[in-house]
Amino acid sequence: MLLRTLCLCFFAGVCLGQVEFQRGQKWQIVLTGTPDVSKMPLPPTDAPVWDVDLFDTEASSIKTLKAAGKIVICYFSAGTWEDWRDDAKEFPNADIGKVLPEWPNEKWIRTGSQKVRDIMSKRIKIAADKGCDAIDPDNTDGYQNDNGLNLRNTDLIDYMRWLQKTAAGYNMKIGLKNSLDILPTIGPIMDFAVNEQCAQLSECTAYNDFLASGKPVFHIEYPTPLNPSQANSTYCNGPGTDGMSTILKDMQLTGIAVYCDGSQVNTPTKGGTSPPRPSNPPRPTSRPPIPPRPSSTSRATPTTTPRPPSTTLRPPPSTTIRSTTRPSSTPPGNPGGGCKQKHWDQCGGNDWKGCTTCESPYTCKAVSAPWYYQCL
Repeated sequence: MLLRTLCLCFFAGVCLGQVEFQRGQKWQIVLTGTPDVSKMPLPPTDAPVWDVDLFDTEASSIKTLKAAGKIVICYFSAGTWEDWRDDAKEFPNADIGKVLPEWPNEKWIRTGSQKVRDIMSKRIKIAADKGCDAIDPDNTDGYQNDNGLNLRNTDLIDYMRWLQKTAAGYNMKIGLKNSLDILPTIGPIMDFAVNEQCAQLSECTAYNDFLASGKPVFHIEYPTPLNPSQANSTYCNGPGTDGMSTILKDMQLTGIAVYCDGSQVNTPTKGGTSPPRPSNPPRPTSRPPIPPRPSSTSRATPTTTPRPPSTTLRPPPSTTIRSTTRPSSTPPGNPGGGCKQKHWDQCGGNDWKGCTTCESPYTCKAVSAPWYYQCL
């Protein structure tokens, strides 16, 4: 019997407590609706890793995917309050910050709050109870946005360490979504990374060391139009993309996906329960991201970094497309006082009262105009 169990684990590649993330693994992410496992085997049949919404995906669906040898990552927002969640009333008002511009049903939260962490502990337990192999905590980059809570990158570092320790207590793994500035510090305890738009933003080389360690970077780009011809573009061939697990998606993170070999699939899905979110362009994955979307209706789609208005990205509050060109006019703010913002700092946007001048050689650029400008 023991030999039989070992063999099954070997051929499936996944056994309780033995999931392995490896550089270059093919994946699929579906955050608008859930994979319809009644139609197994689901395309892409050769993708060993699946990222699905924690709340909308039933435990039976996760079990079915795992029985087919898949590693299942469960996505949820770990950095925002979502007004439609059953636990929304548990968040203290003092721990809730500003609204994500692109996602009016979401607000930033104080990640260092014990009450917030108690709520997230319950969510992580839900993931464990449903059989998730790993978690994909989104929207943790509030420090890169106008959050109203005075969040800093040190807050995220502490929070990610806590999330990793909590997930490990259930034998689950964890990934870092975007937030490239803390990757050198947090990378060693992360099992994988999820990145949005590093090719579009020319930031993929920041993952060179992470990839060299053998860990995968599950990389999402949102080309328009979404079709196989995009596989021949910098989305797949740009600097730093070699070795990444790249997938091209629509911002709603439906079942449609294009891969860098030119193949295209449409994974059958069934509807989710979360409120649909607007489909704004994705957010910058390494800079202040644009807001990601909520679960079922996923945010990766319009995502998660505003964010600059985490994937993560799902359909709901995903991201807003950031502009790579400088705004034609001076962004709202206070150009006086002699102060200067550092690389990645906010430098303008609606209601922004801070400095609009950046330290050399950086300039203030529109990431999600007119809401958010950043030193890039």
